[in-house]
Amino acid sequence: MHHIIAIRLTSSTAIRTFGRLRQVFISNSRKLLYFSNRDFFAIIVWLLYANQKRRENPPYRNLKNRTNPITTNENIADQLKPLPAIIQKFLALDPKRVEFRVRGFDLAEKSHEERLEAIGKAFLRGYNLMLAVRSFGEIDQALAQESDLLRGFFIEGGAMGSALVDSLPFRKPMLPRYLARFGTRFPILVHAGVGLTISKLSWREKGILAELDPFYRWLAYDGRGYHNMYFEPEKTLAGPTHMLRGYAARAYDQGAGRGIWFISGASVEKAADTIVTMASERWPDLWAGVGLALCYAGPAGSREFMAAKKLAGDHAADMATGVALACAARIKDQSLSPETREGITALWGITPEALAERVEAARLAIASSQPDRGYAMWRDKIAGEFVAQQSA
Repeated sequence: MHHIIAIRLTSSTAIRTFGRLRQVFISNSRKLLYFSNRDFFAIIVWLLYANQKRRENPPYRNLKNRTNPITTNENIADQLKPLPAIIQKFLALDPKRVEFRVRGFDLAEKSHEERLEAIGKAFLRGYNLMLAVRSFGEIDQALAQESDLLRGFFIEGGAMGSALVDSLPFRKPMLPRYLARFGTRFPILVHAGVGLTISKLSWREKGILAELDPFYRWLAYDGRGYHNMYFEPEKTLAGPTHMLRGYAARAYDQGAGRGIWFISGASVEKAADTIVTMASERWPDLWAGVGLALCYAGPAGSREFMAAKKLAGDHAADMATGVALACAARIKDQSLSPETREGITALWGITPEALAERVEAARLAIASSQPDRGYAMWRDKIAGEFVAQQSA
């Protein structure tokens, strides 16, 4: 009798656990709305059983001198475990989801529209790859095929994918290794990409934040704001859908500002028109986000940079701060375009290389002594330098 009760309790707990797991899939595919928690539990158990049988009966067990190329040619530490094909199918995102006509964004100039759609598709390539990838070597090879413009967005999508995969049970964590691999070269993109997962799986917020760099972790809220503005602009214009306090709310709006650049079709004027419809206390951070996207995503040259400065008005220093962070990211990745170079020089009055050095020097001076509050102090210091430069 006691055994029966224990089994029932275990089953009930498992079903509740897989009910939460089911939410991961529902957020990406409406197909699973037709499955109950018990049905979903049965599917996962069957997948685990099938996987165990495959391990017990490997396809090469009767072939002599046959080896697995993954274990012989690649470092074991670089190996990753792909999701089962059926789960990949449900979690994969269709590239058409980022097309302007599908999203209902304001149609922009054709060249702007094509560029922003290409960025979105690069992001989804990175995300979808993380569902099926078998090693970090495969990620490196795919990254090498991306253009200078798109590399960072590919990595951002991969960060979202790795955080999402880690929400599934019975798996070795992928996100810490992804951060270790790409966090130094793409710190802003990696941490912001993780935030897109939090926007879908709020119950994973604490666990994900615990794995991030204390200095850059605020970018997770930036990514959350970007996601919500990009996919739910009408709701996000009124503010965060979930109450955020302190600097998390500010970082959220910085991400929302990045999203405004995309839904405005890379038009400074349309972005400004959108910002003025929102609460005035949000304007500084929204302009900071527009500045970052204007510089990192583009397309924008001297005219757009100077127009953004004029339209931002009292918040020009915030906008310039976003530009400075994007400039440093592009310099670190050696992916700065000539057009963007001209815009940065026109706005800041110094070369992009000199600006990137200032940004990094400010970060190093603050990060070691203020790891938790340092990110906000870093941005404030950059804004202060812009004001001083304009006054000189």
